Order: sequence, then structure tokens, then C-alpha cells
Amino acid sequence: MSRQTLQKLWRKRLDDCAGSGRTVVDWCHYNKIGVHQFYYWKRRLASQSPPPAPHPTLIPLGILDPPPTPPLPAETASLTLRIAGVAIQVNHGFDPLLLRAVVDALSTPPC
Repeated sequence: MSRQTLQKLWRKRLDDCAGSGRTVVDWCHYNKIGVHQFYYWKRRLASQSPPPAPHPTLIPLGILDPPPTPPLPAETASLTLRIAGVAIQVNHGFDPLLLRAVVDALSTPPC
């Protein structure tokens, strides 16, 4: 096995151990690897420069505009609110201040 292949193998093993959630001793026992060998490779690879990170591949993306939604006819554009047992139908072109005042009045407990 070449030196580079062996180093890759041990880097993979060290990463696997780190991500396993096990102790080093438990991981080594489970994988039938000597603890001394594990720490030897950990020291050896730590003293070397890390492998070069691969350059990310950039993919150009276009932004699509959502398709236009046709406006609803005024007679069908409505919403029904039910508050405190009262139904309020809100039609297209409603007055938001009036609606807020009505909702506040219905939300206030009676005296």
C-alpha cells in the first residue's frame, strides 16, 4: 500500500472515530485496531499539513420571477372572520382602521 493511500486510510479512520461518539479505546476495540497505533497515526498526521481542500464548484443560478397571479374579481375577493361568536365578512377595498376597531371592540371583555 502506498504512503499516500495509507495516510488517506488513517485520515478516514480518525474522522470516523471522531464522528462515532465512542471513546478512542472503545472505537479501536470495535474496529480491531491497536490504541497505540491509533495515537501514532493521529500524531503523525497532525504534524503534517492538512490535505488541500477541494475548490468549490460554482454553478450560476438564475432567479425566476413567480408567475403573476390574476387579481380576483371584487365581488369574490372576501374574507370571513369569526371572533367571539360573531362573523365579520371583509370585502375587497375594506377600511383597515375600521376593521381593527371592530376586532378590538369584540376582543374586549364586557363590563
